Amino acid sequence: MSLVFVAVAIVAGLAIVTVLLMPATSSTTVEIRFDAPIGTVWQVYTDFDSQPEWRSDVGAIEMAGDKTAWTETLKSSGMKIRLRILEKTPPSRLVLETGADGNFKGRYVAEFRHLQGGTIGVFTEEATALGIVPKVMRRLFFNQQKFIEEFAREAKAEIERRESNEGHR
Repeated sequence: MSLVFVAVAIVAGLAIVTVLLMPATSSTTVEIRFDAPIGTVWQVYTDFDSQPEWRSDVGAIEMAGDKTAWTETLKSSGMKIRLRILEKTPPSRLVLETGADGNFKGRYVAEFRHLQGGTIGVFTEEATALGIVPKVMRRLFFNQQKFIEEFAREAKAEIERRESNEGHR
């Protein structure tokens, strides 16, 4: 019995040390090609009001009066993510401050450049977990690269939908 207790204590101690040594900040950069003009891609990425219509994870958006800040409510968890524009240079660069009370704070950078026949988007998300539990939860349940890629996949579908609607006018 005491050998089992010692084994459990060692495993628990290793788990605690592992969590304490995990970096609080993580950063991911993903490059994605869009088969659309840079202005069209920019328009979709900066049309914050419409995102609940085409982003599967966003249930609602509450815009600030000056349209430079907003809160997204996630469908799955109800978590409220605060976003604020730090830099907006059409159609090439968008920098957002992000955060959720007590969970994380960070930056999201979207940079677009013209490419023959389309646009290249380079997206960087940096997030700092605020505390041990958010750090563990982000590491176990949130994949920054998957988030960026899913956002781009849904943005591509919205670009196609808008282009299709314009073609039917």
